[in-house]
Amino acid sequence: MSSIKHRVLGALALLLAFPSVVEAQNANPEWNATLAKAKTQTLVMVNQGNKGFDAVIEEFTKKFGIKVEASAARPTVILPRVRTEQGNGQYLWDIWWATTSNMVGVAAPAGMLQPFEPFLILPEVKEVSNWRHPNYIYGDAKRFVFTHSHEVTVSAYHNVSVVPEVKSIFPNDMLNPKIKGKIVLRDASQPNAGAWALAPIYKAKGADFLRTFLTEMDPRVLDNPQQIDTAILRGGATLAIGMQSTSYSQCIVDGGCKNIEPIRGLAAASSRGLSVFKNAPNPEATKIFVNWLLSKEGQALFVQEWAKYNANGAISMRKDVAPAPNHGEDLPDFSKPEQYVWVATEDGEKEVEAVVKIFKEVMRK
Repeated sequence: MSSIKHRVLGALALLLAFPSVVEAQNANPEWNATLAKAKTQTLVMVNQGNKGFDAVIEEFTKKFGIKVEASAARPTVILPRVRTEQGNGQYLWDIWWATTSNMVGVAAPAGMLQPFEPFLILPEVKEVSNWRHPNYIYGDAKRFVFTHSHEVTVSAYHNVSVVPEVKSIFPNDMLNPKIKGKIVLRDASQPNAGAWALAPIYKAKGADFLRTFLTEMDPRVLDNPQQIDTAILRGGATLAIGMQSTSYSQCIVDGGCKNIEPIRGLAAASSRGLSVFKNAPNPEATKIFVNWLLSKEGQALFVQEWAKYNANGAISMRKDVAPAPNHGEDLPDFSKPEQYVWVATEDGEKEVEAVVKIFKEVMRK
């Protein structure tokens, strides 16, 4: 038998021995009935905007023939809109796919979401042992927010060319007088990248250290994240606290940011995931998307596509989905979860709320 024929027969044998995800799904009567209804619906989604998201959504539509209307919007824009619509009895949105902090801290407490578990159909998704840590599958105790990715994320960056004599910046060096007045800080009067970056400092060094930094180092506080990014990328500051990691990722992908260093000592554990809006108008389409995205196949595709457009965060909570190459360091050490501030879940609310309170007091917000 030729080697080519042998390999082909071997591949066929593997396919017969291990049914595909589609075959496993088709063996589930609830899945079949849900899919039939879903194909008559259009999934209405809001996400934070990223080419990695776009690629996954495109593949979902190709695979299942379900249309998706996806809108990219910041939480400060979409949350007031949805709150007003729901207050007027309008339920226009199905699903939210993004970083989970505002889902957990704002949308769920405001009654804008519905329980997530009833939307799970596939056994492989519902099986707790398929996920890396049972306590970090959901971002909140009431299980409104499913977190499919946790990452050690960095929101503080150092432009080493602005003050060359300062080689590195860790929490102790944040009071170095040489960088005074050369710091940009995202307005941390609400949970956001600025508060996230300050939370590990608060946890490690305490409230007095944080107050000293805010009062004595003259940080320039900016509300617009794009201004933060511009300041550090163009040399207008040596330290940026609250910079968007996606901006840094894109800069690296484009071949830039050779003089920019992420400050790993100021990292927190961020989370990316899904929530379903109250009275979602297209529940079957929502169920198909949720279960497919959280399957091994969906998460493997997410990791693959996210890595194409982002320098960090191409990881999954699924044990059977490996991080993308060069993204493994972003995976939290779940054997020691207490070392992190879980800024986008209820676990990290205490530290983040303390940072917001101190920031407001010091900056008189």
